[in-house]
Amino acid sequence: MKFEDEEFIKREQSDELLFEAYDEPVKTKAIKLAKQALELNPNNIDAENFITKHETNTIKRLKKYEETLNKEKANLEKENFFNEENVGIFWGLIETRPYMRTKHSYMLTLMELGRYTEAIEQGEELLELCESDNLGIRYLIMGLYTVLEKFEEAEKIYNKYLDASTFMLFPLSILYYKKGNYRKCKKVLKQLQENNEYLLDYLTGRKKFSKDKEEDIEINGTYSWGSEAEAYFVVKDYKYLLGNVSSFTEFVEREIK
Repeated sequence: MKFEDEEFIKREQSDELLFEAYDEPVKTKAIKLAKQALELNPNNIDAENFITKHETNTIKRLKKYEETLNKEKANLEKENFFNEENVGIFWGLIETRPYMRTKHSYMLTLMELGRYTEAIEQGEELLELCESDNLGIRYLIMGLYTVLEKFEEAEKIYNKYLDASTFMLFPLSILYYKKGNYRKCKKVLKQLQENNEYLLDYLTGRKKFSKDKEEDIEINGTYSWGSEAEAYFVVKDYKYLLGNVSSFTEFVEREIK
């Protein structure tokens, strides 16, 4: 058997082990499978990131993501992926996807640490690399722009994608609230009500999910447009933004019936 064939088989086996890790409910067993995948293929970036994701120390996790990111960027630069032809369509290139996923995870970890300016830099680079935004970076960056009152930048993102989803409109409503444009804020909130009948009631506490219901939503990890699960994830994902405007919930409760 040729060396190239052996390497191909190892990469295939590595990917199979990682898929097993994704499906394994026991954390310790899942990490063990990912480590075995990485042993077979040290360049399996997704396996490396799977292990990093389970690091409980956020600062250590950030450092590991950064190391992986720099390593993978160097590899892609060596193969000339960062050329004029590719920048803007990165997600369409299978070889660049592990790098994009790593950068996304790195951005989320920066947000956990409250390093919003650095997180924005990562998000802006991701949108430059993939203009179609297959990873949904626009939602993260809308929230971050709103927190830091970069209103012009946030409105540019909104106008660029013309996205009327709940995840886009929610930070937009808070943006107008923070700008003092309460008429526009109420207009967007009405749109949100049309999108998802549960969201504003869940936000204000007029409706509450049981602990069992929330656990089911978390375990399932998916949602459909207008569902209770979508409402749960919107409020959860933008919790850092809501903490920045504590009176917003009172405004919603008072103005939107």
